[in-house]
Amino acid sequence: MKNKFIIGLIIISVISLICGISIFVLNNRETKSQDYEEISDKVNEIQDTNNIEDSEFMELWETNVIGTLEIPSINLKLSIAEGIENDVISKYVGHFPSTALINGNVGLAGHNTQEFFANLKRIKKGDEIVYNFLLGSKTYIVDTIVEIQEDDWSYLEDTEDNKITLITCIRNQPTKRLCIQATEKN
Repeated sequence: MKNKFIIGLIIISVISLICGISIFVLNNRETKSQDYEEISDKVNEIQDTNNIEDSEFMELWETNVIGTLEIPSINLKLSIAEGIENDVISKYVGHFPSTALINGNVGLAGHNTQEFFANLKRIKKGDEIVYNFLLGSKTYIVDTIVEIQEDDWSYLEDTEDNKITLITCIRNQPTKRLCIQATEKN
């Protein structure tokens, strides 16, 4: 009888823990979605005014937020901030500071989690990527999907064509990265 009671308590504890984690994850996703919508609205407003002195522009710029990223084929909508440090990429997709912001090769990094780049593995050649920078918007077509070594930075080098490069970890392969590259749509 005592063993059944202890097993029952363990089962209830495990179920409570799973429910708590699920609620946390769902709330965290909702917050990121709300952040995306708010940032997307501000980016669109700034693009419409074309006024770099606009207070909304300065407010976002001071927080390092530089734009948004959308990949319709995998239902991905994320905000982008400057930098690839852990405190940045724990909240946003990070922009590699050594890469272009709008013309050239825009390099972005994100964690391989459900909130960020986990679904990049589902992307296909020909899919569209929409990059909304504070002062403009570009649409790209995916043309390269490769696994690279963690120290291979060649895909982030400057290019004559306007490109966007997305890099994320590959689950259970600590020395590998998934690299998606797309060229601006004409």
